[in-house]
Amino acid sequence: MFAEKIKPPLVLTLICIITCGLLVAAYQATYVDNTGVITDKLEAGLTELYGSADGFEMLKNDDGSVLTCDGVDSVISDGTNTAFEITANGYSTGGLHVLVGIDENGGVSGISILTIGETPGLGTRVQEKSFLDQFKGVTKEMTASEQEDTVKAKAVWGDRSSINLLTVENEVEGSGGSGFTLDAISGATFSSKGMYGAVRTALNAYDEINGEAGEDNG
Repeated sequence: MFAEKIKPPLVLTLICIITCGLLVAAYQATYVDNTGVITDKLEAGLTELYGSADGFEMLKNDDGSVLTCDGVDSVISDGTNTAFEITANGYSTGGLHVLVGIDENGGVSGISILTIGETPGLGTRVQEKSFLDQFKGVTKEMTASEQEDTVKAKAVWGDRSSINLLTVENEVEGSGGSGFTLDAISGATFSSKGMYGAVRTALNAYDEINGEAGEDNG
């Protein structure tokens, strides 16, 4: 009799605990800071890319809000190097939360993985140094696609990640691109393309920011 009375509350408690755990995990995996403060996670990413986070500041608009670009959560710079915080779709929606570093010449200086929600043992392999190193030195010109306008038309109802993924698919299939060929991880094509899409987003944002800066200086 006692067991029958205690069973329903016990089951309910377990369900609550599991649900709370899943919510916390989901929050941590998708949380994007918009306060303008360089968090410990971002600081660790900057340190991985540049050896130190000293001198880096999160760029802001005139009204004090965090500066964002199309597909970019935040932009962090020390005046020479610029890092772009990006949440991109891989196999999982928003499964790639990365920091892409761009040097003063407009080339990729490195990529730091902030969080990853891809399939363990497959998509998570995009964290491997051998995969990430292929992007070092890549510039916007090297990833330019003649199919860009067509892709944008196809993805008119999609977000930036969707556009990037479609563009990357064209490039990987040989229908575009001018100097860079993605070496995708076997069994993790979506995650590989998602990472490439994040790189493209960073390069486009860098070009946009520097184009605006050039206009202001002119």
